[in-house]
Amino acid sequence: MGNKQSTVSRDAKLLYDKALISQEKNDDRKALSYCYQARNLIRSINGNSQDIDRLQYSITLNMCNIYERQYELTMANLLISEALEMAHKLQQQDKISECLDRRGEIKRLQGDYDGALLDHNKSVEIKLEFHENKELNISISYINIANVYLNQGKYDDAFRMYEKSLKIQLSELGDNHPSIAQTYGNMGSVYQHQGKYDDAVRMYEKSLKIQL
Repeated sequence: MGNKQSTVSRDAKLLYDKALISQEKNDDRKALSYCYQARNLIRSINGNSQDIDRLQYSITLNMCNIYERQYELTMANLLISEALEMAHKLQQQDKISECLDRRGEIKRLQGDYDGALLDHNKSVEIKLEFHENKELNISISYINIANVYLNQGKYDDAFRMYEKSLKIQLSELGDNHPSIAQTYGNMGSVYQHQGKYDDAVRMYEKSLKIQL
């Protein structure tokens, strides 16, 4: 890495660190400002190294997440497309599946349920092929798929996917992890939508027991 690239990498990383600190303070406006400054700095040079490309990927994905939280989905979708292109350039399957998870969630929020399922299922395929011993990553995809089914009113399919995720979570995290509490809550929501109120209460109680 040349001197100029080293300087850009260092300065961009400092700006991104400031962005992350701003996010911890719930100041997304300032966080985005630092992210844009960092991206513009990186784009001011030619022939980036892989380290700089990975940094730019992280910055872009983080910006996408901020815009998604703000429900500015058009901007989030534009950024996740850029991040996915970077992930392919880096040839890192974990980053590709991460982008597919994020894009699938954005599509779900936009009401594009078929598109969301395509992305989430593709992410599962990649994780099963390349992510050995990382079952928790797969459980996240199962939850994402379940959330789409829940939005579609396909409650049996949603419950089945939550169960698949729960099985992995219990194996990897034990009985009292916050993620398991959330999954129990999701399963309770499915029961509630189906009018199975006693079962819903049972799941909500399991969730609450972990959270207390």
